[in-house]
Amino acid sequence: MPPRESTAATPETTVPAAPAAPPSFTYVAGRVDQGIRRELNRRLRPHGLSVPELTVLSVLARRTGLSNAQLARRSMVTPQSMNQVLGSLEQRGLVERTSDPDHGRVRRTVLTREGAEVLARAQESVDELEDEILGDLSPAQRALVLESLVHCMEKLSELSRDR
Repeated sequence: MPPRESTAATPETTVPAAPAAPPSFTYVAGRVDQGIRRELNRRLRPHGLSVPELTVLSVLARRTGLSNAQLARRSMVTPQSMNQVLGSLEQRGLVERTSDPDHGRVRRTVLTREGAEVLARAQESVDELEDEILGDLSPAQRALVLESLVHCMEKLSELSRDR
């Protein structure tokens, strides 16, 4: 049998690699979201909370008496998932739910004193994570990152309302 010809690239035939394109915004945002969720889950474990539970407690600390559907929208979970989250929080005494006097099927949720205390302790862990992520940025850079992300959040809300 005759020897086979080599197919290895030679310096004359090697095509130089194109410079790497910067990652897309959506890719980076997705990776940041995944990383934050992973790290938050780890840091919230000692407080007995999940990320959706922390979100609910945080939302209720700012605006009390929301319905299941309102909390689900603000927490970015389905109403069915929110029922599970609220059931767990209620069972642990971190929230209370009562029937809305004007709408019998609607239940309003409020943060309990114990829920506020758990949230305050957990918030320290969240603040530490933010400082670790953004610690190398100046106050002006931090403000710009937050402003840009809020802008993106508002645009996405507009897109979902338009559908």
